[in-house]
Amino acid sequence: MMGISDSTSPIAPAIDARFKPVSFLRRHSREIGLPLIVVLMTMVFSVSSDVFLSAPNFRNIGVSAAALAAVSFGQTFAILTAGLDLSVGSTVALVSIVASLMMRSYGIPAGLLAALATGAAVGLVNGVVITRFKVFPFIATLAMMSVVSGMALSLSGGVAVTGVPAAFGDLAYQLVLGIPVPVLMAAAVLVTAFLVLRYTRLGRRIYAVGGNEEAARLSGIQVGRIKVAAYVMSGVCASVGSIILTARVASGQPSLGATLPLESVAAVVLGGISLFGGRGSIVGVAFGVLFISILSNGLNLMNVPSYTQMMLVGAALILAVALDQTFGGGRAGRRS
Repeated sequence: MMGISDSTSPIAPAIDARFKPVSFLRRHSREIGLPLIVVLMTMVFSVSSDVFLSAPNFRNIGVSAAALAAVSFGQTFAILTAGLDLSVGSTVALVSIVASLMMRSYGIPAGLLAALATGAAVGLVNGVVITRFKVFPFIATLAMMSVVSGMALSLSGGVAVTGVPAAFGDLAYQLVLGIPVPVLMAAAVLVTAFLVLRYTRLGRRIYAVGGNEEAARLSGIQVGRIKVAAYVMSGVCASVGSIILTARVASGQPSLGATLPLESVAAVVLGGISLFGGRGSIVGVAFGVLFISILSNGLNLMNVPSYTQMMLVGAALILAVALDQTFGGGRAGRRS
């Protein structure tokens, strides 16, 4: 009896040729689709509003997106380890208060150093609680969100901290070669995160830990230290986002950044980072931030209420997670 082998069958190459593009699109659906959606949204909003394509409006989009971008790039480190950082919003508030108090008393450089140190400290505590005490990232960072928020309210007395140097407040509106300073700050965070994840040992190990924690441990990677480093990076990036927002309002605000946990997770997941960890690109997160920021700006120009915008962002997050489950194959699909 003559058997039929797939490797020798004359129709096998034709089948492979036909399904390879389908397989490619299935695997890279969000990496390709999200930039196309951003372009389409830009076209739609440019038709519906005469203001959308103007240079001042694009600068407004950039300034409003800068803080979210910085926080989202930090959130990426946590999610790549199959974790989550829900404390980024309260970290932004605490950093805003600490930085404003320090600037008011000791000047801008001291305030900036205190801001970065505060964000790193919150990330360090998150990482230690998760790795040493074996608390799930969701619970650990949810509890830390409450603790840090209480600290911000306690330090400020529940009111805004005023009296920051005027030069710091002007930072949010200064231009360098026509580009707002907050956009340049967010771009610097993007480049740094890209270089760390792509070209350093830490970046490779973050992907390894998120991809398969047990295999990473057996290969000699100190998983606990890598996770702590990822949450410290998240805290530092949140502090950069806080500096941008604090400069915009020219004061320390104990309620600053309340929506950033949802928005940063949405930007990261929309950008193709798997919630199961170990897969995705920081460049995709940048497109996720653009999606949210352009959508918000365009809907504002169309006078769509803010609560409707929140509904749309939430729906987009659900869709992104559903795509991750369907096309990413979940944890098992990533390991196979």
